[in-house]
This record gives sequence, structure tokens and C-alpha cells, in this order.
Amino acid sequence: PSVGHLPYDSQQTHLAVVYPTVPYRHEDYFRAWSAVHVLSGGASARLFTEIRERRGLCYAISASYHSLRDCAGVFCYAGTTAERAQQTLDVLLAELNRLSEGIGPEELHRLRARVQSALVFQQESSTARSQALAADWYHLGRARTLEEVGQQIQALRLEEINEYLARCGPKEFSIFAVGPNPLRLPDPKAA
Repeated sequence: PSVGHLPYDSQQTHLAVVYPTVPYRHEDYFRAWSAVHVLSGGASARLFTEIRERRGLCYAISASYHSLRDCAGVFCYAGTTAERAQQTLDVLLAELNRLSEGIGPEELHRLRARVQSALVFQQESSTARSQALAADWYHLGRARTLEEVGQQIQALRLEEINEYLARCGPKEFSIFAVGPNPLRLPDPKAA
């Protein structure tokens, strides 16, 4: 992993962790995308539950998928206090590493329900729909219908997602912090 720090005199620390994943046009895209939504897809998502709710380490936490044509990454963000920044990083990395162990059936069920809701809202938002169509056209050379996307999500199988995560789970982290103190990687022997 690479670690960077921009000193900034503040009571807050802004923390970013990025790792590579498969691009939009890859056959494993929906598996990778589903993993990101298990991490950061609402109040029941892993990062929100563990880092914000259970431990109270941060005021903001998220993970999102970003793709160019031939490469992609998952971008994680945490906004925390300077005093809690190191622990926030440690727990965030532990949660990312835990994702490689797979997701549970209840997480897949919640993911599917959230996606179906999002697809309904996307039908009602010309901005959201046009952005999705533009992304499809850019990455795939064609536009998918909302029904096609919904079917692809419903077709996801827990075993396939977990096989993908075992094979291609989060790794090769790039870590950057903006705040008063540099952060260090957790000791792997302590895990």
C-alpha cells in the first residue's frame, strides 16, 4: 500500500482509501458493484454500521465505484476528528479486508431491495436516467433498459459474488489523509 499525508492544521482529518477493481464493461462488474453497495449503501451498510454507528469514529463515511473504460477503482472516504483518525483508518481497512471473506444472504437481499427502489426513482429523474444512459453508451456502446439492469441485479447469486470477492477482493490500497497528523498502516501481526 501507498500512504500519503497533507499536513493541515485542523481538528478534522479527511481520509481517503482507494483500491482497484474491474471496469464497467467487465463481466464481473455487477459483482464488484454489489460489493461496494454492501460497504456503503445506506444505514445498514457495513461501513456506516461499524465505523459510524457502533464505534462512533466519524461523522461521514462512504464508498463509491468509479470507472474509466479500462480501469476502475473504489473510493472510500471518512471524515473524522484528528484524535480518531488512526483508529478510523484501522477499522476501515479491517472492514475492507473482511469483505474478501464474502457477504451474507441478508446483505444481498437488502442490496436487491435498494436497487429496485433506485431504479424506480431513476425512472422519475431525467437527470439520473440520462447519466446512466450516457455511462452505458460510453462504456458499452449501447444503452441498457432499466428492466435489463434490474434483471442483472436479480440474477446475482451469493456464491458468485463471494467467489469474486475471494478472488478479487479489496487490496493494493492507496491511502491519503489531510489533517494535522500522518497516519500509519496497521500492524498486520496485530490483526
